[in-house]
Amino acid sequence: MSKLRFDATTGTKAFTALLLLVALVSVVRLVFEQGVGGLLEGLAILYLVGVLFIGVFRDITQTARWRVAFFSGIVVWSLTNYFLAGGDQFSLMLGVAGSVMLVLQGYQYMQAGE
Repeated sequence: MSKLRFDATTGTKAFTALLLLVALVSVVRLVFEQGVGGLLEGLAILYLVGVLFIGVFRDITQTARWRVAFFSGIVVWSLTNYFLAGGDQFSLMLGVAGSVMLVLQGYQYMQAGE
């Protein structure tokens, strides 16, 4: 009797690929609805999801460089959403959280250098 085995890595990669597809469709919709503002927000979304996609498929999500790229994307996306798309306080708080994570990454880098 064969057992169906769930592989978390495969599931994560499939979910990330689906997320990238949804992001692409969302960006196209944003551009058609909002024009240039939608394009700017869409580029930030594609950067963030693209960094996530690359990190998961190359298995580099535990590296400091990837974390800096990802948290920078969170900051850029949240601020773009807040200022251009009339975002709410959640967008602003997400930007603050991403900034805090960037500062922590810098602190860890400084500590490792000593």
